[in-house]
Amino acid sequence: MNTNETLSRNKKLALTGAFSALVIVLGITKLGLIPLGATASISILQIPVILVAMLAGLPYGVFVGAVFGILSLIQAAMSPSGVLDPVFVNPLCSVLPRMITGVIAWAVWKLLNFIPKMPKTLSAAINGFVTTFCHTLLVIGCLFIFEGKTVSEAMGGMGYFAVIGMLSFNAILEAIAGTIVCAAVFAGIFISKNRKSKLSQEQ
Repeated sequence: MNTNETLSRNKKLALTGAFSALVIVLGITKLGLIPLGATASISILQIPVILVAMLAGLPYGVFVGAVFGILSLIQAAMSPSGVLDPVFVNPLCSVLPRMITGVIAWAVWKLLNFIPKMPKTLSAAINGFVTTFCHTLLVIGCLFIFEGKTVSEAMGGMGYFAVIGMLSFNAILEAIAGTIVCAAVFAGIFISKNRKSKLSQEQ
C-alpha cells in the first residue's frame, strides 16, 4: 500500500484542504487541546500535519504545518493566554517549527518505507511518536534560539533542557496520542482497501 503513489493530485489537494480545515477547527474550538487535570494538557494539532505528510507527500505536509503555525501566531496575537504566548507572535517560533514538523514526518515515513516488509500501520505509529516528540523539541528550540532572553525570563531563568524536562510528561503523552491516531488512520485505510479489493473480486 504506497499511498503517496496511489493518490491523485486532486485527491491530495482535497486531503490537504480537509486536514487544514481540521487544524483550524481544532485550534479555534480548543478541541485540539485535551486537558488532563488542572495542570496538564496534550495537543493533537500536530497529528493532521503528520498524517497529510504521510498520505500526500512533502509539500502538502509543509503547507498544513504552515496553517498550524499561522493559526498559533494569530491566536497568540489576538488572545494570549499563557506566559509564552507573546513570543509566538514571531513566525520563527510559531510557523517555522510547524513547517519543519511536516518535513520530519515525511522524511521519517520515507526512511521507514525502506525497511522490508514493515507494516504501514506500524510505520505510521512509529512516525506519529517520533515526529510528535520532535515537534515539541523543535518548538521549544525555536523559542530559545529566536526569543531566548524573553523565554528565559518568562520561565524563571530556566534553560532549554530544563524546560524540556518540565514538559517531558506532556510531550510523552502527546507522542502516545500521535502514535495511536496515526496507527488507527492507517489501519482504517488498510481495512478499507481490503474490503474494496474483495468486492471487486466478487463482482
